[in-house]
Amino acid sequence: MTLRILLTAAVLTSSLAQAQTTIFTIPALPPKSSAATPTTPAPTPTTPAPATPTTPASGSTLPMTNPMLGTAHSANLNGPGSLRVGQATTWTFTLTNQGEQAINLQHGACDVRFEVLDAAGKVVRANPTNTVCTMQLVITDVAPGETMDVQDIRWDGRDSAGKALPAGEYTIRAVFSGAGVRIMAEEFPVTIEN
Repeated sequence: MTLRILLTAAVLTSSLAQAQTTIFTIPALPPKSSAATPTTPAPTPTTPAPATPTTPASGSTLPMTNPMLGTAHSANLNGPGSLRVGQATTWTFTLTNQGEQAINLQHGACDVRFEVLDAAGKVVRANPTNTVCTMQLVITDVAPGETMDVQDIRWDGRDSAGKALPAGEYTIRAVFSGAGVRIMAEEFPVTIEN
């Protein structure tokens, strides 16, 4: 009987050791509803501006439903000014807080969207609507006077159908649309080289 108990304990211990999960392997969850009682004070949410949006030209494929961020800010894309077709290139959407209060954004991992325009202003690479995003929660806190990276975007010099675009001048237009606000980045010129 004692041998049986020892074998059972050894099997259970082995199973428990393999089944342990750390906090680092648990996927992020969206924030709990406001009905829950928080154990620590939540950061002061950023108040969206009234819906007086600066919208891109007609024909844009970017999400424009959220109101503009009400805190004084600037947003930019940082990355290379040129690429070769097929070369996946990354640009970083950055947010600079020019106001006097912190900007606190709790958002998804795919809340920065972008489109590419040719020299004539026609959208040649639309914002994809069929992308798969994780349910990861990203916290972006930007103190007054601080600049933070929000999210990276990647483009390989191809149009919406995956066809290589010809060499020439293009413009990347990006928008953050999450956490109940919208933030437009400055348009970023890029050259496709042969």
